[in-house]
Amino acid sequence: MLGYREPMRRGQATVTLHPAGHMLGSAQLHFEHEGTSLLYTGDLKLRQAGGEPPTFIPKADVLIVESTYGRPHFRFGDPDSTIESIAMWCRRALDSRVTPVLLCHALGKTEEVMLALAPYGFSFALEKRCAPCAREYATAGRPLPDWVELDGEVESGRVVIAPPAGKDEVRRLGRYRTALISGWAKDAEFARMFGADATFDLSDHCDFDELMEVVEMSGADQVYTVHGYTADFARHLRKKGIRASALEATEQLALAL
Repeated sequence: MLGYREPMRRGQATVTLHPAGHMLGSAQLHFEHEGTSLLYTGDLKLRQAGGEPPTFIPKADVLIVESTYGRPHFRFGDPDSTIESIAMWCRRALDSRVTPVLLCHALGKTEEVMLALAPYGFSFALEKRCAPCAREYATAGRPLPDWVELDGEVESGRVVIAPPAGKDEVRRLGRYRTALISGWAKDAEFARMFGADATFDLSDHCDFDELMEVVEMSGADQVYTVHGYTADFARHLRKKGIRASALEATEQLALAL
């Protein structure tokens, strides 16, 4: 979703959808009822590469925030600088007649990286699991830079993008180098799991500092954390004097709406 939608009425409650970041379809849900409001962020990113304005965070009394990177060591670099570093890494590989392979999740990250690298003039070859999502982006009106589906050998000069797990198609490329593009690049053990030659901490999720900023921007006096390091992030919020609790998979939040 690329912009605001009109509020939808469900009984006496009002539900408004707000963008949650750069990925198509990502949304925050803002519920309002009799002077009380609740915000559910879903997968959220405040700042994108390319100088786009930060994601708008509505004010809410209660905030339910995803906390994938809810530990302090998940602090990412400036996204524009990270994209430039990725572009330089790809260019060095291509100049050495080595195929650069970027390990990215198929939905969202693949398309984000392609769009961010477009100004550098790269063309791409997408592993078969990345191709359907790229086609959906085009169908939704978000055209992507020149790409083909990876089918055996890749023509010289293309950057390959493949999911981190399962690299059978990549292993057929001959001379190649891999780079993991993920916020999990900050976790050395996770990076080693995929055997990447390089790592770049670019994510479509908030890092720890951005999560703290989301809480502050919302103005919520009650915060619930979901997904990822829920207990850790809730504990950090409580240290700041904020009422915060981790919602586990077996728990259900009853809303007085």
